Amino acid sequence: MNRRELMKLGTAAASGLLLHESATAQDTHALARNASVDWAVNATIIDGCSCRLLCPCIFGSTAEVGTVGTHKHDGTTSCYFNAAFRVNRGNFGKTRLDGMKFWFAGDKGDAKIVELTFEPSAIKEQREGVRVFLSHFLPQKWTSFTEGPDARIDWTANATHAEGKLDGGRAAEVVMSRFSGATGDGTAVIKNMQYFAARRNDGFNIMPVDQLAYRRGPTPAPFEFRGTSGWTINIDMDSNDV
Repeated sequence: MNRRELMKLGTAAASGLLLHESATAQDTHALARNASVDWAVNATIIDGCSCRLLCPCIFGSTAEVGTVGTHKHDGTTSCYFNAAFRVNRGNFGKTRLDGMKFWFAGDKGDAKIVELTFEPSAIKEQREGVRVFLSHFLPQKWTSFTEGPDARIDWTANATHAEGKLDGGRAAEVVMSRFSGATGDGTAVIKNMQYFAARRNDGFNIMPVDQLAYRRGPTPAPFEFRGTSGWTINIDMDSNDV
């Protein structure tokens, strides 16, 4: 698929990906082929959003902006987010996904506007694998789903701190630190709860956001927040789950 292509709501039953109304027949056929490809993704995600702790999206509730000034702004609700993914191990057919990093950001609230960014090193088959994975991991009906220009992703996470930067922070960044109410080593962890469509995870490692910013635009619109919801989580999902 062409980068920066707007993919509007619709169903691609074969793969779950959302197609723009101008998608070609060749694109559709390619997606149908991808639906039969075995895939697996084990990834760690640095995920920060604008909601108050804890983000109601993960409980299936309506998203609410954590900052008082924008709470239910203009009669709508929003969950502005940056999610920096690092694939620990994975495959899309015979193509290995190990070590890939990609960035997913936007608004999961009423707007449902998101953008996906790859690193320049990602090859065609890896990009296809990530698109298929995301269509099942977050099977939303997006109003707008674009792919931004390739950019380097800096990614680091440990038990008490995590940060990701897109294009050195010029495009986006998410920084989070240990929850102050945690006891013992590390941070507070919530377990035995599903994360979107991924059936397996190691728990939500709660880390409130120090800095959450998306600086591209106009779609998704730029945003910046501090002191809101954040966590790291390791998820495991494959084609047998769907």
